[in-house]
Amino acid sequence: MSSEPSRFAELTSPEVRRLAAQDSSRPIVLLPVGAVEQHGPHLPLATDTMIANAVTRAAAERLDTTGATVLVAPSVNYGASGEHEGFAGTVSIGHEALFLLLAEYGRSATRWASGVIFVNGHGGNTATLTKVVDLLRYEGRAVAWTSTALP
Repeated sequence: MSSEPSRFAELTSPEVRRLAAQDSSRPIVLLPVGAVEQHGPHLPLATDTMIANAVTRAAAERLDTTGATVLVAPSVNYGASGEHEGFAGTVSIGHEALFLLLAEYGRSATRWASGVIFVNGHGGNTATLTKVVDLLRYEGRAVAWTSTALP
């Protein structure tokens, strides 16, 4: 989708169907996963989500140049941030809720997409992402996750 891979939420169902028909392959969905938590007195609460969104858009632009049909989904803004709950502004949905949300997202999106890649911006989500990807792969779904952190 060379015009703008990040327009997923603005597309209609027929537009997504046409994208898939253009090259006889279904689109790849990139889903940024972040958190709302404290990052000291100098950074916004949505820092992890903002980073996940920026990295996901950059990855989509690179993948788009390969000819793949890439859709950037609206981010999951809340994550498992229990370790920050003592700080004002932190909102954590916990590991169980995050697991269920991502599992159902993966199940639903892989009905029409060739796969889903979760792009994680918050270290506290790592264990949950590993478990959800293991489950979805066990179910035969093409999913993966990656971190926004540099090695």
